[in-house]
Amino acid sequence: MLRARSRPATTFTTASVSLVAVCAAAGVPAPLYVVYQQTYGVSTVALTGAFAIYILPLLAALLCCGSLSDHLGRRRVAVPALLVGAGACLVLATVDSAAPLIVGRAAQGLSVGLALSALGAFVVDLAPPSRPGLAGAVTSGAPPGGIAIGALASGAAVQLAPERAPVLSFVVTAALLTLAAVAVGVLPETVTQRKPGALRSLRPEVAVPAAARAVFPVVCVLVAATYVLGGFTQALAPSLAVSVLGRTDLFGGALTVAVFHLAGPVAGLTASRWRTAPALAGGAAVLVAGTGGFIVAIAVGSFAVYLGAAVVAGAGFGVAFAAAMRILLERSPAGVHAATLAAVYLFCYLAAAVSSLLAGAAVEVWGLAPVASVLCGLVIVMVAAGATGSVLRTRAT
Repeated sequence: MLRARSRPATTFTTASVSLVAVCAAAGVPAPLYVVYQQTYGVSTVALTGAFAIYILPLLAALLCCGSLSDHLGRRRVAVPALLVGAGACLVLATVDSAAPLIVGRAAQGLSVGLALSALGAFVVDLAPPSRPGLAGAVTSGAPPGGIAIGALASGAAVQLAPERAPVLSFVVTAALLTLAAVAVGVLPETVTQRKPGALRSLRPEVAVPAAARAVFPVVCVLVAATYVLGGFTQALAPSLAVSVLGRTDLFGGALTVAVFHLAGPVAGLTASRWRTAPALAGGAAVLVAGTGGFIVAIAVGSFAVYLGAAVVAGAGFGVAFAAAMRILLERSPAGVHAATLAAVYLFCYLAAAVSSLLAGAAVEVWGLAPVASVLCGLVIVMVAAGATGSVLRTRAT
């Protein structure tokens, strides 16, 4: 049971900023990957492996702990999520080889997975009744927006103080997450009558309702393509900016991550009132165009072309992803929304993890530019197939 939401706006702001901070911490490592390669000889396999290992505990937390705060209370899950994130940053501050990078990223994945459910629910509970759409905007915009903020902040630090940035960025982020944990710890608890069965709630519930089964495979192919492209952007785009696109400063790597992730939620919000089928088809077309722009940018070695393509691809991702999820949720009864989303996220996160690992191994053999181009080509095929199948099956049903 939730308490009435007659609270100061500062409570909603605190929960919202804390959620963004956790997601921003996950974006801090991306611009530093180039430093790890150049200074410590960390391989591309380790970098993409760090992204893949980040996904696995994040996915486990979403699947197993998604409703845990309903049983224990929001603060009892949100505060540990923030503190685990702070601890992960302290581990990442010690990176001088692949091992602490992988351990730190795994802890970050756990932190983000717990925070997305507990802090996300806190944001919904504390949202002002006069702004009913505000909570949805925060919870959907926090992951990509936070990653962009974290990448830009650490990219700026690398540019201004390259020797100290890898440590300083994570120490500052750990301090901010610790402050956020303290602030969230004094927020009013919104779950006043906790549900029994906390242990039972840890059992993952993954299901596809009968009404959504016809469209589920093709929609998942489309959504998985956006996750594969997002994983490529975080794991390989910063290295691509330096080694292929002719960028001499390390801040360029931060821009490649930030622009893509900022364009997505902005475009998705703009297109939220469009009809589902046109939004999906249009978003997919824009996403294909942007991803094709990546291939062109790699071929001509142009950072400017790549950045423009990132804006286009990010916008297409935001529109297509929102429309694809709408197709599934419109065909899912209210009581199984969580199970349907769990099935989608399981498929998509695993696709991103596997593609990142394979891409990292392939880079060691064939080089970054060819592998990046092939990966972008694969995304184009997946988007085209998923969007075409989704539109046709939506019309048929």
